[in-house]
Amino acid sequence: MSTRIRESVKKISHGTDLEKALPEYLEQAMDIHDSHARLKFMMEYYVFYEMISEGINPYIDSAKDIADALHQAVRVLMDPDGFDETERKKQGEVLVDLRGQVTDRMQVLTAYVDRFVIYEYILNRLQYRFEDQEVIAEDSVFVREVLNFIFSTKDNMAINDNIRMVIGQLPVRMTRSHYFDLIRDSISVYKGSDRSALDGHLYMFRTNAMLYHTEDMEKYFTEFVPVMKEFDELDYEKMTGEMYQIYAEKLRVNASKLNDISDLYMLIQKLINGAYSMYLTNGGAEAADKIPAAQFVIRGVNDLFLHQESDIWGEEPVPETEEEKLYQLGEHFPEIEGMQERIYESMNTADAILEETMKTRREIIAQLGLEDSFQALQQLVQLSSGSDFVELEWKDEEEKVTPEDAEKAAEELVSELKQAFKGQSRLVRRAIMANTLEKIPVFFSTPQEVADYISQSLSLCDDEAEKYASKQLIQEMMG
Repeated sequence: MSTRIRESVKKISHGTDLEKALPEYLEQAMDIHDSHARLKFMMEYYVFYEMISEGINPYIDSAKDIADALHQAVRVLMDPDGFDETERKKQGEVLVDLRGQVTDRMQVLTAYVDRFVIYEYILNRLQYRFEDQEVIAEDSVFVREVLNFIFSTKDNMAINDNIRMVIGQLPVRMTRSHYFDLIRDSISVYKGSDRSALDGHLYMFRTNAMLYHTEDMEKYFTEFVPVMKEFDELDYEKMTGEMYQIYAEKLRVNASKLNDISDLYMLIQKLINGAYSMYLTNGGAEAADKIPAAQFVIRGVNDLFLHQESDIWGEEPVPETEEEKLYQLGEHFPEIEGMQERIYESMNTADAILEETMKTRREIIAQLGLEDSFQALQQLVQLSSGSDFVELEWKDEEEKVTPEDAEKAAEELVSELKQAFKGQSRLVRRAIMANTLEKIPVFFSTPQEVADYISQSLSLCDDEAEKYASKQLIQEMMG
């Protein structure tokens, strides 16, 4: 396959025999993506059934409606001879709808998880008011250790990651006006960028600053609302040791539950993406025969989910229990060993020219009636990009951020922050500032500026419990 796709890519790049080369490329790229989707889905679907059957994630009931609809769609996709094109198209629409539902729920979960990060930051700074402190490096020695860690690599990206990680744990001792200026500067770097990049940054910032709100919060996971209200109304400055223990445990339990639910929905979204990828490739019976192990396992797991008697076993003795059936299905995984790596190489070759081909060969693609198929291939590339919640709508020419756009977005965000800070305790404000400073572009120009910031953060912190907690957390991160 890799040789054939390279030949097609070469012809298209050189503009040779495009009437033949473009359909060949499209057919091969679709075939590659179909194989990739089937192998990936085979493994993830099997793991999903293990997780459900063994009770590893106890929150599946919160997603039962979505999971049931997914299993029915998989049933149709895996039986091309048993369902007509109308039913296939219907299930494709169902998968798009399910994908949107999971995205909506994940946005609620993300907002809640980020709120619990703020609560955790605060409780971490209070912990050593009530627990014993061990000996830890004094400020000047600690600053040198942190600087050695930050600049221990020559990779600028790694250095910036290290700086952000440290900033997120240091005591925050800057004025609000300076903080707001840093926020404005962080948004100004998006001038001339795609609008979606700025929108993504603003969404991320708002969730980390506890500013993000959506109507879906009134529909999904409402059991967390009274818990968050309780944390929001706490008087942290007057917290006693007994109260600290109660709320530290409440935080641990609810954060763990949120993480488990988030993991569940992340896996379901991967499965929906995989199923929709198989729908887009429209592989049919030929694709099912191409990787028989994938077809066998996916059909077998689907039958287990739907509690149906399976016809996959053929002349083999039919296992009696679900556990035996799952074991037998697992025995087919060695058949695909090494296959994914080979397909991935071919997929990279095919995907590398897609965007440019669709721009420069637009007219001939339209003449050949291949527009819909190329658009489907675009979606397949996005679905295999590793970003499970990526928008599937491809924009040839995306709107750019003007200086006026950036300034307006910055002022709106600063205004929201000012409003949110009103009436908040210092501990909450500082937690929000630390959590968001960690997410914006690094605002230092030299290593000395980094050193000065760390030194000043520590020297201006007269709360020994907070300083000790910050040092300890940074030491843990440094290893």
